[in-house]
Amino acid sequence: MLNKLKLCIVAALAGMGVFALSAHADESKIPEPFRGASPGSPIQINYGDWNRILQITVLDAGRSSGRGSTSTPRPEIGTRVVHGNTKSTRNEGNRLYFKAFANNPANLKALDTIRTELEKVPDQAPLKLWDEHEQLAYWLNLYNITLIEEISKEYPVRSLKKLKYGRHSLWDKKVLKVSGVPLSLNDIHNIIINKWDSSLVMYGMFQGYIGGPNIMDEAFTGDNVHKLLIQNAKEFISTSRGMRFSGKKLRVSDYYEENKALFPHFKKDLKDHLAKLTEDPAERARIMDIKHIEAKTNDYYIADLSGGIAHASNASASNRAALTTVIVHAAQGYGTSKGEGANLGMGEMNIDNYADFKTYDVDLRFPDFVKDYLKQVHKNKSLMKGDVQVEEYDDTAKKKKKEDKPKK
Repeated sequence: MLNKLKLCIVAALAGMGVFALSAHADESKIPEPFRGASPGSPIQINYGDWNRILQITVLDAGRSSGRGSTSTPRPEIGTRVVHGNTKSTRNEGNRLYFKAFANNPANLKALDTIRTELEKVPDQAPLKLWDEHEQLAYWLNLYNITLIEEISKEYPVRSLKKLKYGRHSLWDKKVLKVSGVPLSLNDIHNIIINKWDSSLVMYGMFQGYIGGPNIMDEAFTGDNVHKLLIQNAKEFISTSRGMRFSGKKLRVSDYYEENKALFPHFKKDLKDHLAKLTEDPAERARIMDIKHIEAKTNDYYIADLSGGIAHASNASASNRAALTTVIVHAAQGYGTSKGEGANLGMGEMNIDNYADFKTYDVDLRFPDFVKDYLKQVHKNKSLMKGDVQVEEYDDTAKKKKKEDKPKK
């Protein structure tokens, strides 16, 4: 399969020139094998296997109805102790069912198989022969798959702060090799922010914790990457995870500070960025009037449906309604045309051949703080009306003004 695929790619590209990326991108900061692009390239990667896994293991919370809850979570029954995340952001954002990988070697192997096959794709067709959108989708998917696989190996874990910033950071481990270049998650991050001159790219890299951008229940592709990044960006800044007002200050996620390279004039550029993505006109005006910005908002609790806990703490945590919510979500899109088709560059893999997410046992015993989250999800979705419309977004500064037409 792979040998025939390679010949097919080469034949399709015969006689095609290689074009440079936008002059705005600083490719000098990334390894040579990852430079360049070919606008109009026929190469397309189908992420059907990864797409199906996301549909089954990600619980889409929907858009939040407000900026975090100020109420204190209730203690577990029979105790005076509040377990789990107590931050105001605890009920915001999507969740991934990490136990599907951590507790099931076959499912974890599935991630490893997809990641390994993705690493090999540029050996068949160098990245410079792909167009920019296809390259971006590739790097974002590879980043997210690798992150989820590595966190699953550490599970159970409730806070990812030490894993991210500790002495032996998971993000610094050279766990990948693409085109002969050893790479870490931070290396991929640097490739992405240096190659694409757009602040939107930061929203495609799942961080594994609640305070970062969502993991989406759909894989990135060359065709949808722009739309999904806008969608994820708008969701993030509409919640306290992304930003919140505190008197005359605007408190934003530490994740913006981490991506400061995307905002050269940090305060001004970030305000412009947030205002463009904010859907509330009054909030947009308030952002532009803000004098002080602090990157001090974050929630490092794992974005896991079970809260990073191996087992629920008491028998009363059983919740069949919550189980139904998970199963209904898991069934959506499975076996439909979404995500189907030839799997270019990833071999003859079939999800039914190497992992059965569809019938994987879901733990009935959810902790109380997880049940509170599921209630919030239900509330968010009950408030949704119709389809979410995604607007076009351009974060490139407009340097030219339209000339007045000469008067007759």
